[in-house]
Parts: sequence; C-alpha cells; structure tokens
Amino acid sequence: MTQTTNKGNKSTQKLYRPGQRQQERLQRIARRKRRRTIITSTIIALVLIALGSVSFWQYQVYTDHQHTLSVAATATTTAKANAKSTTQANASVTAGVQASATSVAQAVSTAYAGSPTPSAGPTTPPVVTQAAKKTATGLQIIDIKVGSGAVAKAGSTVEAEYTGWLQSSGKKFDSSFDHGGQPIQVTPLGTAQIIPGWNEGLIGMKVGGTRRLIIPPSLAYGNQAQGPIPANATLIFDVTLVSVK
Repeated sequence: MTQTTNKGNKSTQKLYRPGQRQQERLQRIARRKRRRTIITSTIIALVLIALGSVSFWQYQVYTDHQHTLSVAATATTTAKANAKSTTQANASVTAGVQASATSVAQAVSTAYAGSPTPSAGPTTPPVVTQAAKKTATGLQIIDIKVGSGAVAKAGSTVEAEYTGWLQSSGKKFDSSFDHGGQPIQVTPLGTAQIIPGWNEGLIGMKVGGTRRLIIPPSLAYGNQAQGPIPANATLIFDVTLVSVK
C-alpha cells in the first residue's frame, strides 16, 4: 500500500515539472522582451534627446550668426549715415563760412565803390566835405557813404572795418586793414565792451555804409593813455559797417 502511494506521487511530480519549467521559460522570455523594449526605448529617447540638443545648438549658432550679421549691417548703415550727415554738415558749415566771407568782401568792396579792399588803412584821415552832426554827448558823426543794407540797432551784433587817427596830429594809431582786413565784432551794440563813442556812433548805420566818428576824450579813453593814444585825446574813426545780425 505504501509503495503504491509513493509511485503515484513520483508520477505526479514528473508530470508537473515540465509545465512549470515551460512557464518559467516563457516568463524569462517575457522579461527579456521587456528589458529589450525598455533598453530600445531608452536608446531611442537618448538619440532623440541628442538630436534635439544638436538641433538646438545649431539653431543657437545660426541665430547668433544672424544677430552678428544684423548688428554689423546696422553698424555699417549707421556709420554711412553718420559719415553722410557729417559730410553734409561740413559742407553746410563751409558754405556758410564762404558765404560769410563773400558777404564781408562784398560789403567792403561796396563801401569802397567797387575798389579792392585796402591792404592798409590810410596814414592820415581822408578829406571829407560833409558837415558833421554833433550829438548831445559831444560825439560828431559824418556819413561819408550811406549803406543800403540792414540797419544797426541797439542790441545788434555788428562787424566793421575801421581806421583810427589822433585828431591832434592826424597820425594813424590802428586799422583793421593793417591786420589783414579782419573786421571787428561789436556785440551787443550799445552796451558792448568798447569805447562809448562806438556804442553810440554805430547805431543807425546801414551795411555797406562808411561813417566818420569824431570822439571826444569823454567817450574814448578819458585821461588814461592807451598804447599810442595819449591821455585826453580826441579820436577820429572811419568805420565801414560790414554786417548786422
């Protein structure tokens, strides 16, 4: 009885083990497939990440390159525009200077009846026939030639050529023509840092005109000597008005 039971148990065990082994083999195969699937998915994901990184890097390089080109193009355009505006500004300034120089030359030429600008002021006061007009301050004015341009008013900025002599001896002490014909600027007319006789005597002149001013010491340097000008000297100036601003 016992032997029969043992034989039956052994037969049962032999029938069960092959099925169990098959099941375990299938499970191992399934696990391997899952591992392969996970590994394959991981590799694909890494490849995609690498491709994405390379693409992003290339895009950044391309974007930086385009930005550099844009900045360079903008800088070039700006430099060209600045150079053009500078050239135009220089041309405008040059034209203005030339126009100013031309107007000064024309005004002086007109004042001297079309003759060339003197290279030096007369050594003695030219003879005039017009009568002098005396103001309340003692200033004497003779309009040798009345201009036709703008009128000098109090507060104006004026430019003038001049020659000055001592009334007592007729000796010349200064002239703008002796300094290359460079006009003197007086501003603001009426209160400029210049002798009172000029501040008063230039008002009312017109551009292109020449006026003689006979200035008493009280409107000149008074009792103070000034270089070649002695104290208490009466001065004679012939003034040609070149411009009024």
